[in-house]
Formats: sequence, structure tokens, C-alpha cells
Amino acid sequence: MKLEVGKLSELSKHRSYLFPGVVVILILVSAMTILKPKLNDLLETRRGLAKQKQELAQLTQKVALLEGYDQNELNTRVNQILKVLPTEKDGPLILATVRSLVADYDLELESLNVEVGEIATEAAEPKRKEELLPSLSIKLSVTGSLDNLYNFLEAVESTTPLMMIDLVSVNREGTTIESSIQLSTYYLAAPKDIGKVGRQITPITSEEEEVYQKLSRYQSPSVGTSLPYVGSGKENPFTL
Repeated sequence: MKLEVGKLSELSKHRSYLFPGVVVILILVSAMTILKPKLNDLLETRRGLAKQKQELAQLTQKVALLEGYDQNELNTRVNQILKVLPTEKDGPLILATVRSLVADYDLELESLNVEVGEIATEAAEPKRKEELLPSLSIKLSVTGSLDNLYNFLEAVESTTPLMMIDLVSVNREGTTIESSIQLSTYYLAAPKDIGKVGRQITPITSEEEEVYQKLSRYQSPSVGTSLPYVGSGKENPFTL
């Protein structure tokens, strides 16, 4: 009995500290359950602001670099490149261009056919996918002199849009020749995005400048984009 009385007296001595201790514990628990998520949100917002500030600095640097280029010069270069390597297929323009070149070099156009070429798909092998470009295959047959044919072939590979000679066969009868020609013209789809903010702007290299100088020598044909007249009942309007 004396022992129990002693314990009670001992607890009564610490009673004044018990209530403040409980309060402190409750405050700590509240801080862990309420203040910690708020603190995490605050820290996350701060990190987001720091990232945005860094991206803004990078964009400002890019703008300053781009402002150093001559806008008129850039527009001229872009327009020339798009003439040589368009972003879309334009069958009527190809037909008109080939017909115009044939007429310019005094050749007779016997037939002309334009077919859609191969396009790389996502299922294609990575290496092969990079090599393939959307294309049009052009097959034509002409008659005329050999010199005019040579001049025509040279003009084909120096006229916009980009055309390359795949195959030429020649049959000669006296001074007149008949030639079957297969051409390919290529296109390059526009990029889907402009790249990440952190991606650096790479200045034009000497190799790229050399390529552009070659492209700048391509001449634009003075032709319209209208299709040649095709009689009614023709199933394929790209075949003459």
C-alpha cells in the first residue's frame, strides 16, 4: 500500500510536464501529416521555377544567336531548298516540268507516266528507313537528236525539283533516236517539332554550306502547275 502511494506521489510530481509533452507530440504529428506535403509542394514549385528560368535563359540565348543571321538571306536559302526538295509531292508540277524541258530541247514526247514511289514505314529497318525518302517515279519516252537528248538529261539534273536519272535506253535509226528514260524525284517531309528547348543551335558547317551552294545552282522551270489536258475516260490522269 505504501508502494502505490509512493507511485502516485511520483506521478503527481511530473503531472505539470505531462500536458505540455502531449501538446508537443500532437504538434509534431500535425506537422508531419499537414505541413510536410505543403512543404514538398513548395519545394517542387521552386524546382519548376528554376527549370523554367533555365529554359528562358536558353531561349534568350537562341534568340540572340538567330538575330545575328540576316533574315532575307535565310528566307532566300529556305525557299531555294524547298524548291529543290519540297515537303509535299506535286505530280502536276513534275509533269509540267518534264514536258517543258522536253520542249526546250526540241524533243518529241511520246509517252509520260508518273507513279508514286516507295515510302519508308515505321516497321522498316532503322537503317533502311533513314535512306528512303518519299518519291515519284517518272517514265517517259522521247524522240529527237542525240545532242538534244544529252542536253535534256543534263538539264533534268539541274532543274527544280530534284530529279535523278535512274535508267536511259537509246534506239537509233539514222539521225533520229528514240529513248526511254526513268527518273526519280524526291521529297522530304517537314519535321514534326522544332526540337527541345535545351537543344543547341548548331552553326552551318562548311560541308552544309558546300551542299547549299550546289543546290543554289538549280534553276526553277518557268512552268505552271496545271495538269496537261487528258481526254474523258482516262483512268490514270498521270499517264499520257
